[in-house]
Amino acid sequence: MKFGVVIPNHGPFGDRGAIRELITAAEDLGFDTAWFGDHVVIPDYAKNLSHPNWFDALACCIFGAGMTSRLRFGTDVLVLPYRNPVVLSQLVAGADQLSDGRITLGVGVGYISGEFAALGTPPYDERGAITDEYLEVLRALWSADGAVSHHGRYINFDDVHASPAPLQQPFPLWVGGNNPRGLRRAALLGNGWHPLFPTPEEYAAGRSRILATRDEFGLDQPFAFSFSCPGVAVLDPGAPRAKPLSYDDFPDIPAEYRYAPPFPTTADGRTRFVGSAEEVAADIADYAAAGVEHLALRFWTADPTARVADVLAQFERFAREVTPLCVGRSRDAAPL
Repeated sequence: MKFGVVIPNHGPFGDRGAIRELITAAEDLGFDTAWFGDHVVIPDYAKNLSHPNWFDALACCIFGAGMTSRLRFGTDVLVLPYRNPVVLSQLVAGADQLSDGRITLGVGVGYISGEFAALGTPPYDERGAITDEYLEVLRALWSADGAVSHHGRYINFDDVHASPAPLQQPFPLWVGGNNPRGLRRAALLGNGWHPLFPTPEEYAAGRSRILATRDEFGLDQPFAFSFSCPGVAVLDPGAPRAKPLSYDDFPDIPAEYRYAPPFPTTADGRTRFVGSAEEVAADIADYAAAGVEHLALRFWTADPTARVADVLAQFERFAREVTPLCVGRSRDAAPL
């Protein structure tokens, strides 16, 4: 099992000093990866649910790679329909080259309709089809030896050359999504799955479905199985455990926000990844048994009052108390 941290790049954490401090701590404490969420602009109707102060996810990855030597960086997840895939292909390829191959692109379809409208993207209701085609364009531009053409519903070009290619071949292109279409997208157009909050049972079922789909289409290249965690908090045994916030705690929530599944719980009702070091390690073992190879840990969402010092303390506590309990974690595994 490899461990990453999702570094908050928005709201009270949307500060250059805070982001720099959290990146440094992630590298110093031995985490494998650092991840950044993605929004471009937030419509007024959503500002109480998604803070409007956001640092760009790819800018954070590129900045972080420049100030570190080992840590890998990823997007959790980049809303692919927001970006022209031809432009994005070269931005990501250049970042991968300049970082010595330390970039992973996690992608998803997005969910805030007002953000789509502000960016002038193709229709919101077609964002799944847009994502599929954009993934095809990225893969074609990154793997071609010579001129590339593409004629699709949303993107058209003839005989273009895209260089440099990403340093990593194949480039790590991880697809989010928990529903059947998302699973199929990950299986056929990505080389990794990075879903949000499934239970261990749901994860194992999704993993089996992805592998079956890939087998059906004769795809036998390596495939990564990641997991984008809910809130994580390492607590003293017996310490009070606040109920993590959910979208149900907000009145008049727009329907589009209900895409996110609830935080998974154990049989006795404990929110997974919130508890003593031994309990959190047991949760990790359950997900490892379900086939998860990499966890992206969110240390601030379990406590809505958390600030930078609290997140840093949780980084340190996880590295000191939980990591030693997780047998089988190896830095010699294939790069994620």
